[in-house]
Amino acid sequence: MPAGINKEEFFEGISIPRNKELMRIFKDLDMVEQLGSGIPRILQVYPKDCFKISENYLRMTFPKSINNKNDTGSNPIGGVIDELTDSQIEVSSTMHGNNRITYKELSETFGIAESAVSKHIDTLKEKVY
Repeated sequence: MPAGINKEEFFEGISIPRNKELMRIFKDLDMVEQLGSGIPRILQVYPKDCFKISENYLRMTFPKSINNKNDTGSNPIGGVIDELTDSQIEVSSTMHGNNRITYKELSETFGIAESAVSKHIDTLKEKVY
């Protein structure tokens, strides 16, 4: 975080450029719309928990959007994963809601064998990475 700014101010879009001359150049070249507008715009699409803020760094992870093969929608910032079955989408959504869920719990939730859960997860890994 820039010195003199806290998390609340960061999420409100208060901006303290580290290099004011560089920001002036970007502004003159119309390469920025408005100083301090980026974070509030990101928060219109993604939740605050996508940000990891520590004493030494700030990391933002844009989650990928997962769509059914018949879905033509897309995420305005993240990528789109096409060609997933309904079961794969359900497994992914359940895992997204509980990232500590076990294969056994997924198996019981969907009434399928753990080997089937494993195959769905392997397919998701291939398509995401």
